[in-house]
Amino acid sequence: MSLTEPRDTELRGNAVRLSVPAALEYVRIVRLTGSGVASRLGFDVEEIENLRVAIDELASMAIEASDGGMLEITFQSSENELRIEGSAPAKAGAEVGIDALTGQILKAVIDDYELRTDSGNVCFLCIARRTLS
Repeated sequence: MSLTEPRDTELRGNAVRLSVPAALEYVRIVRLTGSGVASRLGFDVEEIENLRVAIDELASMAIEASDGGMLEITFQSSENELRIEGSAPAKAGAEVGIDALTGQILKAVIDDYELRTDSGNVCFLCIARRTLS
């Protein structure tokens, strides 16, 4: 199953949408928004810090492959999952990939992730699942 395909469990709740210039100095705002949404959903401190690391890596890679414009982010939640999707206009001929070290970091801190180009945009997806106790 592709991460972009709908899951069996429907995401519900309110979506939070954020639009910032596709520039590295705005990644902090994306991280802070993600942290706030995760906190409201009951993620613990370690889960939130891991999410911040993943957002930082993925948003930064998307911005570096972008042609400026705006970075559009959507934070959407289900009962125990936070799904973060972002996109920005891609540079002409941009190819994106995740190097081995960054891939290892992302695998350690987040449940699922994706970075790709699609229809002239560079896109990322980040999925964090809350630990249920």
